[in-house]
Amino acid sequence: MEPSYFFFLVLPLAVLVVFLVAIVLYHARKEEDYYEIQVKKLRQLLFSGKLDKKNFLNLRNRLMQEKIFTAESKKLLALLSSEKIDGETYVRLRQVLEKSFRDKLYRTDEHTTGVGKKGLFDASKF
Repeated sequence: MEPSYFFFLVLPLAVLVVFLVAIVLYHARKEEDYYEIQVKKLRQLLFSGKLDKKNFLNLRNRLMQEKIFTAESKKLLALLSSEKIDGETYVRLRQVLEKSFRDKLYRTDEHTTGVGKKGLFDASKF
């Protein structure tokens, strides 16, 4: 193999491969979904002191529930578009999904805010 083959063929191909791998890794790292971006923002607010831990946990749980709801909605829409379910079934399942989502949000809000729980001092006795 002559040195000119190396400089004119192999070296440019190697540089091209390294460049393409770098682009793929950059885009793979850059692709974050909405949930991850919002949790990073919430974490920054928590560490800066603008948000307390209780509110952070509440908002993070709410974001997680929204992510689950969005994923399930997309699955339902995919079933409808592939004609595995009809329109009426889609509407019924969507309503059930929305109701369960509201119930989960209510339970997480109730759990984090402490609604219905009595602390050490209960002022309602007086």
